[in-house]
Amino acid sequence: MILIVVGDNAFRKHLYTLFESCYGFNTCVDARNGGEAIAKTKQLLPRLAIVDFSMPETNGLQIARELKEIAPELPIFLLTPDNYLDIEKEALSCGITAVFSKQDMATLLANARSVCGFGTP
Repeated sequence: MILIVVGDNAFRKHLYTLFESCYGFNTCVDARNGGEAIAKTKQLLPRLAIVDFSMPETNGLQIARELKEIAPELPIFLLTPDNYLDIEKEALSCGITAVFSKQDMATLLANARSVCGFGTP
């Protein structure tokens, strides 16, 4: 199961549909904010969390920190705008597994497949 944590409704639905339509990603759950993400992580124990850096009320780094407190082994991918190099170092120090640009969905999907044990399509 993949947890998609994105505040923007349209982008969250786009990611959900993208992952659901790919072979092997037949179970996704989404969250609109950090509180929902924490509750769903505790309840469902996802195999991967994909967190948007730009979130209402807080940012993806803080959400990742909170998720790591309750699920230390949970791989977390952070989605950022095009230029993410300036936050990548901080993201990795928070326990985030990898940082991806929102513009590069192919690389995000390939890495998600690998982390979840699905191999290549």
